Formats: sequence, C-alpha cells, structure tokens
Amino acid sequence: MIQKLGIEQSKVVEMCFELYKYYGTTMAGLRAIGYQFDYDDYHGFVHGRLPYELLKPDPVLRNLLLSLPIRKIILTNSDKGHTSKVLERLGLDDCFDGIICFETLNPTHESNVSQRGEFQPTYSCYVWRQIAFTILMLLVLFFDDSVRNLTTASRMGLQTVLVGKSERPKGVDYVLESIHNIKEAFPELLEAEEKSEDRRYSQEIAIETSVEA
Repeated sequence: MIQKLGIEQSKVVEMCFELYKYYGTTMAGLRAIGYQFDYDDYHGFVHGRLPYELLKPDPVLRNLLLSLPIRKIILTNSDKGHTSKVLERLGLDDCFDGIICFETLNPTHESNVSQRGEFQPTYSCYVWRQIAFTILMLLVLFFDDSVRNLTTASRMGLQTVLVGKSERPKGVDYVLESIHNIKEAFPELLEAEEKSEDRRYSQEIAIETSVEA
C-alpha cells in the first residue's frame, strides 16, 4: 500500500483494519474507495513476500481428507497461485475435488475493470457457489476459521463449522478445536461411502430382477 499506492505509512494499519471490517478484504476495500491497481500485481506483491517455508507437510490431515468419501471443495479469497503454493507445502494438493478462488469469481477479462471483485463473505459469492455445484445447501458442511464468513454461509443455508475454537458463537452450527478431529466430531461423514455402496448394490439387484422378469 505504501510502495504501490502511495498511502502514508502511519495510516496503513488502521486503514487495513477498517477496510477488512467493512469490505471483507483489504483489496476489496481499496477498490471500493477508488484505488486502481492490477489484481495480479497486487497478489504477486503481497503473497510474494510471505514465508512459505514455514509451512510444513501435514500427513495427519492429508490421510484424514483422503479417507473421507465426500466431495471436498476449497473456497478462498486468495488467488490460485497462492492457494496452490500453500496446498503443496502442506502436502494437500491432491486432496480436494476443486478450488473456488479469486480468479474463479473474477474472470481474467474483467480483472482490471471491476470496481470491486467478489470476495468472501459477499452474498453473490455464495450464490455463485450454489449455481456452480447445483446441489442442495443442506448437504454442504462449510468449515472456516472466520465467524464472519460462517454467519454469512449460515444465512445462505449451509451447515457451518468454526475451526480452531472451543466455544460456539451465535450463528454457527458447530465448533471444532482442531481440524484433525473431523472424524470424531462428524462420524456420519464416514457413513457416506457405506450408503453409496448400499445404493449401488440395490440398483444392481433391481436391474437384475427386471431382466429376469
């Protein structure tokens, strides 16, 4: 903000907090109040300074995610490059069925002309998510460490899980101290595979019966 946009250093900290508070992200806030910049340049400058080397592989989480017989989708404010780097460093790059990131919600041809980009927790962001997957929201279990994102998701009809806390705040369905405790907290997720197998077996029996008749 100081180097690229010429904002006074003494105002940066408070400005970042206020923009995040009212617009969801600093980037969205900067665009909303009139600052013009290239999204890719912004992401490259901000994320390029992050200490990715501090992230270590999480084999426990990796095995846990791979063992869950359900679709797992990432929804993030970040750009694809940053998201991919984080997943790779954690050893989770092949654990998800899809990623909805900044580029997904802001196509390339609009990236430099939009007045604001779409970010969590904007309403239209979740509407897009509904359309993209054409599924019933009641079947979605939404994990996040932000109460703000979760309350928005809850208003949209998703079942919400706050990660990293021990007390459940208002507007959130469940709370999980550690993401590693998914199986213990939601054993029904493991039943999805058994139910799927039962349905396939029932369909095979029905087909065989109809042929014999």
